[in-house]
Amino acid sequence: MPKIYSASAGTPDDGYVYKSGQTSWANARDATSGTVSLNTTRSTTAISSSYFSGRGGGNDYRVYRAFFVFDTSGVTGTVAEAKIGLKGYSANTGSAIAVKSTAFGGDGGTALAAGDIDAISGWSAGSSLAGLATVYGSQITSWSSSAFNEFTGSSDLLADIKNNNVVIVCVMNYTQDYLNSAPTSSNQAGTHFAEYSGTTSDPYIDYTLATGYGNSVNGVAAASIGKINGVATANIEKVNGI
Repeated sequence: MPKIYSASAGTPDDGYVYKSGQTSWANARDATSGTVSLNTTRSTTAISSSYFSGRGGGNDYRVYRAFFVFDTSGVTGTVAEAKIGLKGYSANTGSAIAVKSTAFGGDGGTALAAGDIDAISGWSAGSSLAGLATVYGSQITSWSSSAFNEFTGSSDLLADIKNNNVVIVCVMNYTQDYLNSAPTSSNQAGTHFAEYSGTTSDPYIDYTLATGYGNSVNGVAAASIGKINGVATANIEKVNGI
């Protein structure tokens, strides 16, 4: 399976945006601007939703979301399957989900910005994102602190890898952030970014192109066709000589 690695140096860049020190969950989770961390090699809190008791009994709610750009301009064929891989780092107590993002200017042309904290396709302040956000990768409930964590790519991800020049991904906490459920403790999932030394820890999209007949039949998209007259599409090169 070919791999596409996230951007590393210059603009755009992978990184994370966070909001911390908030007295309410809504102020942290629904913030429209945060603090940007770029040129980061790895972070223990890049994907997290946390609650801490502040000094004097006050509250401290925090949200961290990680963002990645992948250059998919070289992919033109139908994508049969894909995975988004992030190598874990340090202590991990949270769950995560990968969603489509409009960060980096929406086209990967600008650097990650403070206002990108809520740059999520289908974003809705004050409510769960279930059924609203465009999911790119299925939920991971057990996050590895050292190995690669792989999100199984959705049909939306497969289509965007083929059709778009860039794929922009936000990885966020699932249980609290995505579902909008206030945390009562620290829920963290650390990860490595492309700036980490070498390439063995770089975030990636691993994909496989479909084989066999790759065109629509009677107006039905090839991705929705498993067989033609009982023959698997992977074993078909032409239909009626075409």
